[in-house]
Amino acid sequence: MDNHHFIPCLDLFIMALRKRESKLFDRIKKNIKNIHFTRIESSTINGIPDVHGVGLGNSFWIELKSNTSKEPKLDKYQIAWCHEHVRHGGRVFIMYQALSQGAIETYSVKSFSHTLPKLVKVHSTPDPVPVSRWDEIRAILIHY
Repeated sequence: MDNHHFIPCLDLFIMALRKRESKLFDRIKKNIKNIHFTRIESSTINGIPDVHGVGLGNSFWIELKSNTSKEPKLDKYQIAWCHEHVRHGGRVFIMYQALSQGAIETYSVKSFSHTLPKLVKVHSTPDPVPVSRWDEIRAILIHY
């Protein structure tokens, strides 16, 4: 089988995922107030999360995920980066747009067991997100 026919499809799939994640970031930035967000587009640091945030002196990272899987999945580079960051006391969240469930879920990366991250679901809300629920997400990002 000639695999070169699959490459354009894979590229389109990756572009579609990035577009959904960009739209998710736009929604976060618009609806979560008084946090300074920086979107990171890095091809030089494998695994670095998509967004850095700081609010009330508390710094955190967010990995954006948007797909139809039951739960978010991290690749090996993301796992390695998160492991080091959490090991040194940093905070990492995953904002997961669960398309098949019509929800936005927030996970905290808490600890690692044999190089696998422990993802703790700390918030879930229907999508579209009610205005008051954005305030709840903000509080989690700053204080959790």
